[in-house]
Amino acid sequence: MATIKKAKIGRVENLAPGSTKDFQWNNPPQTTVLGYFAYADPPPSGQGPHGSSQGSVEVVRVIHTLIEYNYSGSTERVNIHVKNTGSSATAFDLYQSWIP
Repeated sequence: MATIKKAKIGRVENLAPGSTKDFQWNNPPQTTVLGYFAYADPPPSGQGPHGSSQGSVEVVRVIHTLIEYNYSGSTERVNIHVKNTGSSATAFDLYQSWIP
């Protein structure tokens, strides 16, 4: 049975509400990628002992580009577009999952 692995590939500290961040990863590892996902990490609230904070992010687009050169091999990049779908600024961590 195959084991699904995951690894953090990036972090963005501040994404404004409604904004989209284009995260570019040059020369990603050659694996069987299952997907990319983002975890919101909102800043802690400073409003009393029972304060709360929220964050909401969505991976809206993934673009994989492969360029083959005749004499010098190939290069790859992945562009992952993450949108803040919430009403306040938030940080987020970006992950990749794959089967080795």
